[in-house]
Amino acid sequence: MTEHAVVISGAGPTGLMLAGELALAGIDVAIVERRPDQELFGTRAGGLSARTLEVFDQRGIADRFLEAGQIAQVTGFAVTRLDISDFPTRHNYGLALRQKHIERILAGWVGELAVPIYRGRDVTSFAEDEAGITIQLSDGAPLRARYLVGCDGGR
Repeated sequence: MTEHAVVISGAGPTGLMLAGELALAGIDVAIVERRPDQELFGTRAGGLSARTLEVFDQRGIADRFLEAGQIAQVTGFAVTRLDISDFPTRHNYGLALRQKHIERILAGWVGELAVPIYRGRDVTSFAEDEAGITIQLSDGAPLRARYLVGCDGGR
């Protein structure tokens, strides 16, 4: 049985970012993703906030997103646009960039960190015991982990 310290269910932006953070901390992490690749159909998130860009900058990956997106003043409140160009940050703007591109870039980064992604599989069940969790995948293969994190969307 394959073992990891942490298994993340879901290779969307949240799961990918968590996997990257854990890998940078030296933790053995893997992702289970039902999609066979990082392709997304339809429109989802449309951009990144200034704070997200700051976090990406701390990880040395902000330029990857900036090259793919379009800088814009996208911050607002109650349909009122807010100009944040004078905020004390290197990234005093938002970035227009569709989720399919955000995921593609994050998946590339996670790949560089050697995080395994079990693609084309679902988590079908799990059983917790005092030592960890046994995770059953849709292809019949089990995984073992200390922690299982659900990052598989709101549905």
